[in-house]
Amino acid sequence: MGVWSSAWAVVLVWATFLAVPWNGVSGISRLDKHQYKERVLEMFYHAYRAYMDHAYPADELMPLTCKGRVRGEDRNRGDIDDALGKFSLTLIDTLDTLAVIGAVDEFNSAIRLAIRDIKFDNDVVVSVFETNIRVLGGLLGAHFAAVALKESHSQLSWYDGELLRMADEVGQRLLPAFNTTTGLPYPKVNLLHGMSYPGHDKTTCTACAGTNILEFAALSRLTGNPEYELRAKKAMEVIWERRQQGYDLVGTTINVHSGEWTRRDSGVGAGIDSYYEYCLKSYVLLGDQEYLHRFERHYEAVMRYISNGPMLVDVSMTAPTRVTRNFMDSLLAFWPGLQVLWGDLDSAIHTHDMLYHVTEQHNFLPEAFTLDFRLHWSHHLLRPEFIESTYFLYRATGDPYYLDIGRTVVNNLNQFARVSCGFAAIKDLKTNAHEDRMDSFVLAETFKYLYLLFAEEEDLVLDMDDFVFTTEAHLLPLSLATVNTTSDHTYASLFVNKSRDASSQSANSQEDTTSDEDSPSSIPPQMSAPPDDAATQAQSDRHPNQPPLVSESRVVFAPAPPKCLRDSRPYARMDEYQKLMLKQCTSSRFKIFKPEKKRKRLTPPRLTIQTLDFSSPEHLTILGELGIVVEAQQGGRIQISHMMQKAKTPEDAEEGYYLMQDIMKLMQQQQNADGNPKRGAKAVRVLVPELEEDTFTVGPALFGPDLGENEFQVAAELVEPESLNGCKAFPDTEHLQGRIVLVPRGGCLFVEKVRNAQKAGASGVIVADNLDYNLTDTGTPKTQLPFSMSGDGSTDIGIPSVFMQKKDAELLRELLKGEEGVHVLLTWIRSDPDEGEEGDGGDAGEKEEESQGPTERISREVEDSSREGGVVADADSGSRLSSCDGSDSSVCDDSSLFGGSASNSDHSAPDRT
Repeated sequence: MGVWSSAWAVVLVWATFLAVPWNGVSGISRLDKHQYKERVLEMFYHAYRAYMDHAYPADELMPLTCKGRVRGEDRNRGDIDDALGKFSLTLIDTLDTLAVIGAVDEFNSAIRLAIRDIKFDNDVVVSVFETNIRVLGGLLGAHFAAVALKESHSQLSWYDGELLRMADEVGQRLLPAFNTTTGLPYPKVNLLHGMSYPGHDKTTCTACAGTNILEFAALSRLTGNPEYELRAKKAMEVIWERRQQGYDLVGTTINVHSGEWTRRDSGVGAGIDSYYEYCLKSYVLLGDQEYLHRFERHYEAVMRYISNGPMLVDVSMTAPTRVTRNFMDSLLAFWPGLQVLWGDLDSAIHTHDMLYHVTEQHNFLPEAFTLDFRLHWSHHLLRPEFIESTYFLYRATGDPYYLDIGRTVVNNLNQFARVSCGFAAIKDLKTNAHEDRMDSFVLAETFKYLYLLFAEEEDLVLDMDDFVFTTEAHLLPLSLATVNTTSDHTYASLFVNKSRDASSQSANSQEDTTSDEDSPSSIPPQMSAPPDDAATQAQSDRHPNQPPLVSESRVVFAPAPPKCLRDSRPYARMDEYQKLMLKQCTSSRFKIFKPEKKRKRLTPPRLTIQTLDFSSPEHLTILGELGIVVEAQQGGRIQISHMMQKAKTPEDAEEGYYLMQDIMKLMQQQQNADGNPKRGAKAVRVLVPELEEDTFTVGPALFGPDLGENEFQVAAELVEPESLNGCKAFPDTEHLQGRIVLVPRGGCLFVEKVRNAQKAGASGVIVADNLDYNLTDTGTPKTQLPFSMSGDGSTDIGIPSVFMQKKDAELLRELLKGEEGVHVLLTWIRSDPDEGEEGDGGDAGEKEEESQGPTERISREVEDSSREGGVVADADSGSRLSSCDGSDSSVCDDSSLFGGSASNSDHSAPDRT
C-alpha cells in the first residue's frame, strides 16, 4: 500500500535532488505578458514616485512612515547604513532603470536633478562595496544609456558627459581605501577625508574586495586614468593568490593588511557571491583570459565541494568535506543566472527550481532558509537575485514556465509588500509584517529584471544584448573590450549600441546606416578622437579638480558589428569563439542557448504515489535505484532522504525527483483546496451516551463539512460493516442509511472511505486507527493533540468524518457487540481559549536542531507509513501528530504545517490572505 503525507515533503529533507521545471502549458499568453509588463511599470512608478514625493533628496524611502531616511537623523542600523552617503542613493541607483523601461522624459529629468543636486564631498563613512556597485555603477550605467539615447531623443541632446564626471569624482573618493599593504581595499572610506578617520576596520569580505573591476575598468577606459582598473585588478589578484590552492576555494572575510583569512567558510552566498560573478563577467566585458582561467577553476571547485545537487551549502575552504552552515542565504539566488552565462544550463535550472520551491512555501525567498526549506532568517528585503536568475533562464530557454514564476513574484509583491508609499520589506514571513525599509536595489534591480522578463524586444529602447549587467544590474557595454588601458590621459566616450527609436525598430534596424568614411563610427575602436581643445578647456574651468574629458560632441562610436550566428556551444568555455564574439559581434550571451527539445518527464515511471508500497521489497529496491534511501528507525519510524549520487543512473535520479515532486504538487493542491488553514487545529469530540466516559477526542478531517462551523454537528446510530474497510462500494446500503459508519484504517485514502459511505447514504464516518500511537516506545501512555485527515483536493464530500485512536475505537466496538444500539454525536466543543496558541516547544526543537550537524538536518525523521498507514509527526516540537491512511496514494496532513495554531510557527507556511 502506498502511504504518503502532505506534511512529508516538508518534514522530510532531500539531501540532494534533481530539479526540472514544469513543462506543461503555461498560463501566460502574449496578452497576459503585455498586461504583466504594464503591471510592473505601474508598480515601479508607484515606488519611484513615492521616493521622489516623500523622500528625495534623502538616500532611501521609508515606506511605512512616508519619509526619507537620512543618515544621522534616523535610528542607526549599524553596517546597513553604510550604504547611505547623503548622495540621493535611490535616485542614482534608479537612473538606468528609467532608461531601460523607456521612460526617457523621466530619465532626462532625473539626470538633470542628479547633476544639479548631488554632491559627494560629504563627511560620512560609507561602504566601498555598496558605493561602488550602486553609486559609481549607477552613474556609469546612466551615462552609457544617455549617450545611447541622445541621438534619437532630442530631449537628451544637451547631455555632455556630466554623469561620467560625477562617476570620476566618486572613483577618486574611493581610491584611498585601496592604500593597504596587500592592495585589498578597506571596507569603508570617508567621502571627504579618505582613510583619515579613527577605528577603521581591517577586515573585509571577499565580495567587498573583489567586486570593483567592472566599474573601475569602465571608468579607466572612459577617463584615461588607468589607476582605477589597476587597483581593482590587484585586489582580485590578491584574492586569487590567497585561495586554498589545493581546492581553489576562497574564504568569506580577509585581513586587508596581512592577507590572512579571518573566516574560512566558503560558499556562493553572502560575503563571496559577486567575486565569482566578476571573475566571469570581467572576462566577458574585458576579454582578459586570466579572469576566465580563475573562474573556470573556481567554478569546478564550487560544483565539486559546495554544490550538493541543487543545494549550495557552505564548507570549510581548507577541509571542504566539512559543512560549516546548515542553511542557505538568499544572495546565492544569483548563481543560476551566472550559470546561464557560463553555459551550465542544466545546473542553473536545477538550483533555480529548488529556490522556487522555497519561494512557493514562504511567498518570498527568505533572507536565509534551512536545508529543509524552513525559515532561518525570516525577513525578506525584496531582493532581486531570484528574479534576476528567472529572467536569465527565460532568455536562455524561452520556456514560459519562467514567466509563470515572474507572475507569481509580481502578485506576491502586490499582495504582501505594497503599501501606500511604495513597497515595504517583509519583517517576518510568518506574519507578513512590514519593515519601514525600501532599499535602492528594489528600483535598480528588482523592477528592472521584472520588466525585462515580460517586455518584448520591441518594447525596449536599448538592446540588452549589447550589455553586461553589473552585480547591481547597471549597464556596461560589451564594446569596452575594444579599448585597452594605457597611460593615455584621454579616452573617447565609447558606446556600441545605436538606440532604438521608432525608425530603428523596423526590419532594417540591424543595418549600419552610417556610410560616411569621416563619420565617428568609421574611426577604429582602438583609437580615440582628438579632443576639442575649447570644449576640454571649458570643462576644466567648470571642474578644475577633474581630469579633462572628451567633449560629447566628439564621441567616438565603435562600429556596430554584425549579429553573430547562434551557436549551441557554451561560449564562455571556448576561448577562440569568445574572442571572436567580443570583437565581431554583440549577439546576446543568452541567445546562444537553443535547446533542441523540451525537457520531458520520464514515461512511464516505475513508481508513482498511487502505486508506491513501502512494505514491498521490490518497491524498496526501485527506490534505492532512484536514489531514495529508506531506513527503519526505532518505534516504527522511517528515515527517508533523496541523494542524487546514490541513484543508479542520472535518469533514475530524475525519476526519484519526480516522485517527490508529485507529492509536493498534491500537497499544494490540498492547501489551496482548504479554504480555512486553521481548520485542522480544532478539537473535535465524539459523544457516546451509552458510555460512562462518553467524550472522545478525535482528529478532524480537512475535507467535507467543518464540524463546529455554524454549530454544525451530526447525531446518529453507529454501525460497523463486517469485514469491510470502506475502500469499495458498500453492498448493504440500506443498513447504512442515515447512520454513522465505523471503518478501520488502511487500504485506501481516507477520503475514498468517506466517499463510499456517502454514496451508501451514511450521515458520517469514524475512521478507527489500527496502531497504538498513543503509547510511548515503553508502553507508557502519552497525551497527543488530535490527528487530522487530509483529502485529495476534491470538494464532493458532504458528510463529516473524524479519526479515532485505536483504544477508543475498541471501546465502541465492545458496545456494538451488545443488543442495544450505540448512538454517537459528532461535534466540536470549544476548548480552553489559550489552547492551540504557539508554545515554546517549537523553539526548543529548533534550538536542538541548530546543534545538530547537516547530516542530521538532511535526514529528518518521518513516521512509518508503510504497512498499515503510519503516522507523521512534527519531529521538532513533538506536540502534534497528523495521521494518514494506509493506501496506495494516501496523503495526510499535519495542520501545523498549514497554519495550525498548536504548532511551532517556524514550521508553518504563512497564512495567505
